[in-house]
Amino acid sequence: MLRSLYSGISGMKNFQSKLDVIGNNIANVNTYGFKKSRTTFADLVNLQIADAVGATQTNAGTNAQQIGLGTKISSIDTIHTSGSTQTTSRTLDLTLSGDGFFPVAQISNFENISIDRKNQLGTNKITGSINSAVDLNYTRAGNFYLDDKGYLVTAEGLYLVGEAGEKTVPDKNSITKSQNALNAISNFGKSYSNMNSSTEEILKQSNNLMSIYTEYNEAVENYNKYFESRDAGDPSDPTNSTAYRRMEIAYDALGSILNLFNTKVGNFNNDATAYDTGVTRLNGNGTTGITGFNNAKPIGQIIKELTNNINSIEDEDYESEIPEIGKSVEDIAILNLNTLISTLNSYQIELENIGRAVVNFEGIAEALQRPQFSNRLSGEAGLIQIPLTAQSFSVGPEGTVTFVNEKGELNVAGQVRVATFANAGGLEKVGGNLFRESANSGAIDRNNNGIQLEELGVAGSDGVASIIAGALEMSNVDLSEEFTEMIVAQRGFQSNTKIITTSDEILQELMSLKR
Repeated sequence: MLRSLYSGISGMKNFQSKLDVIGNNIANVNTYGFKKSRTTFADLVNLQIADAVGATQTNAGTNAQQIGLGTKISSIDTIHTSGSTQTTSRTLDLTLSGDGFFPVAQISNFENISIDRKNQLGTNKITGSINSAVDLNYTRAGNFYLDDKGYLVTAEGLYLVGEAGEKTVPDKNSITKSQNALNAISNFGKSYSNMNSSTEEILKQSNNLMSIYTEYNEAVENYNKYFESRDAGDPSDPTNSTAYRRMEIAYDALGSILNLFNTKVGNFNNDATAYDTGVTRLNGNGTTGITGFNNAKPIGQIIKELTNNINSIEDEDYESEIPEIGKSVEDIAILNLNTLISTLNSYQIELENIGRAVVNFEGIAEALQRPQFSNRLSGEAGLIQIPLTAQSFSVGPEGTVTFVNEKGELNVAGQVRVATFANAGGLEKVGGNLFRESANSGAIDRNNNGIQLEELGVAGSDGVASIIAGALEMSNVDLSEEFTEMIVAQRGFQSNTKIITTSDEILQELMSLKR
């Protein structure tokens, strides 16, 4: 009776473990990249009642007589069938279509990896073997994100490991050169802004002066016509006429506007002198400013724009004195003013061109202090980084991550690599949608010299899974299957409880014999 009791207990315990596995599967039915588990059983040791006996000349053979002593868990398997693909249209959601895992890692040795951190820039490359710099884990969950430096990371902050893009970090000379140019641009900014404002103001006053010149000359002409049309014996004072009063009003306005114009001429000339000085300084002396860039393209065009300096306004070329009332403004003054307005319009266009050139120059100078990516991979293991200034980015089926930089150029940020194992079922789950290598999974490091880049496969080649961007792999848990297994486990558990209660009842009957 005791043997059946303990057999029932072992069955109950094992079916409880099966229910635990089923419960975990159901709990993770919506976990991205989750792989379900299953429980298998094996019988426990058997009590040998009688050995097997071979046949003799007179008797046939007999089989062994054994009583099983219960059950045990044979295995808890991880089932690595693919889950269904859910489209998300999010660029950094990646699905592996086939065998393999995304290698993700926590940095363990900063001496063997060069990354951006604090105020320090890095090339994103790993020196030596990959596992000498990072602690690798593996996942099928492809929901990746960008951190504050632009690195591709998991939701838990683990870095995605692959082939780094070719990234150039600025050296000390480039930073110094850039800073000198930016200082020169900053110093030029005030004089340029003042010149812009002064040109706009003097152009406004020039147009006002031209309008009042025209208005006043028309008033003088009308007055003269009126005066000539009067009768010879007209005793009225012509200065009391409407024509004279209109001429007088225009004359007073001319005086005010001309005085204001002359004042603005002085302001313009001061700003033009400061601007010319600023242009000279911005061009530099060979070590600072634009000249320090050795006329490299497109700097040559910037220098061309800046050498077209703005001249001061010569006072003697324009009417600086108010004419006597009744005397028209001279044609030469109007002609000179027309020339000035045309020149000022040209100055505005020139200032706009110079402004664009300086902004272009500023962008080139700032770029010297930023790391530069190329349109190719580095050929070395490392992390994948997308600059935060990128206009857009994408991930190809082979895992290549490309982006469009602020200039509209296509650059390569890196390539997502895929880890494959001889026995994926031997991987150990460590939580957080992660697996790790075990003694029975097969090793990534096939040469025992540390994990190298070439030991991580290129997506879509040599039997390695291809990458689908904008989609995620769902859990491979089948609820109908899990519920069925739950019923089987429940009934199995109940059956084992019946073994125990039945054995207990028989023991009670034995105990009652004593009475």
